[in-house]
Amino acid sequence: MLYLVTWLTDFALLLFVFTGTRFLAEQGTSPLLLGVLGASLFLSSAISSACSGGIADRVGRRRVALIGMALLVLNLAGFAVCAPEGRSFYFAWSAAGISAGQIYPAIAAWLGHNRSGRSESRAYLWFCLSFNAGILSAQLTGGWLYESHGIRAALMVATGLALAGLVCLLLLREPETHRECSSSLNETSSLSTSRAFARLTWLANFAGMFSVSTLWFLFPDLVVSLKIPPGTHGLVLAVGRVVVMSTYCVMYLLTFWQYRFSIMVIVQVIGAAGLLVISLAHSALGLACGVAALSALTGYNYFASLFYSASGNRQERKGRAFGLNEAFLSLGATAGSLFGGVASTVLGDRAPFRIAALLVITLLLTQTVAWWRLRRPLRSPLNSTQDEPSAEPATGVEIA
Repeated sequence: MLYLVTWLTDFALLLFVFTGTRFLAEQGTSPLLLGVLGASLFLSSAISSACSGGIADRVGRRRVALIGMALLVLNLAGFAVCAPEGRSFYFAWSAAGISAGQIYPAIAAWLGHNRSGRSESRAYLWFCLSFNAGILSAQLTGGWLYESHGIRAALMVATGLALAGLVCLLLLREPETHRECSSSLNETSSLSTSRAFARLTWLANFAGMFSVSTLWFLFPDLVVSLKIPPGTHGLVLAVGRVVVMSTYCVMYLLTFWQYRFSIMVIVQVIGAAGLLVISLAHSALGLACGVAALSALTGYNYFASLFYSASGNRQERKGRAFGLNEAFLSLGATAGSLFGGVASTVLGDRAPFRIAALLVITLLLTQTVAWWRLRRPLRSPLNSTQDEPSAEPATGVEIA
């Protein structure tokens, strides 16, 4: 049921974002204002996520998720009734961010409740597939709904989806927590290793979401200038979602990427190349290729961050860990929306994607420095476990 809630939440939220940004772009709204709107959504989400994760650990994941979903329903319903223009956009975007920040850390921690190993990885695979299916659904139907029935109809559909998610949460009951008391030397070393990699993925997620936010809030301005219709616009973004979901599946089935910094480097270089392709493309096909390359980066970053956050924290602290992970994602999106909007206004509608590519490479260099500083502490007996076949995810660390 939690996977259904995840799908409904992202479907509703991204339907709101997609149709709203398309509406504003067609109204001639400046890229700077689009960027400010995006920043308001993600900054509120970052603050909400950072706070809600720890609260969910203390008062219950279901309770926090219910509050967030109820806020989302009220926000979407109110915005659908009011005229979608003017200052109401600022309030609606910020309220949506607060709602998302309450929902996602709580659900992610709930899904990992009393799980470990392959069972936990499987739960997060389905979580990732569920929310990406929601995004994909919004991108595929958003263009058609907007083109055929207008923004108000799309907002009413989004409200109905969020309401269905609220009903599902009301029907669920949160299981009891079984406190963990094991703290062997090997377990402590494993937790420390996972936390170190989690911190590296925070930087990667910041750069990745900086880039993705340009797709959500500034890409509409580019496709409108290229006279690409709404349906094709949604299809281009949907290609990216398919790549992201495929990346999740590969990462679940194959564990070669776990605790290997070299894989992080390769994927981030591919993502930066995709951003450069977007900045140069003049056709839907070219844009789709660039979006696909960027999506491989974001898919890897997010699944890896879930894996390291889950394996690096005990049950009673997972809400806090996922809250911080979501906060870094949202902070990256905040910066991307705001600075991308300024760059698009001053330097042109392709500048944000070039700046995003530069940021990905810059933070990759920062991660490399951090990795070299971490190598010595991470040298441990854990490395010897790489040579032992296991049905569980790898726990060894690649030093070379």
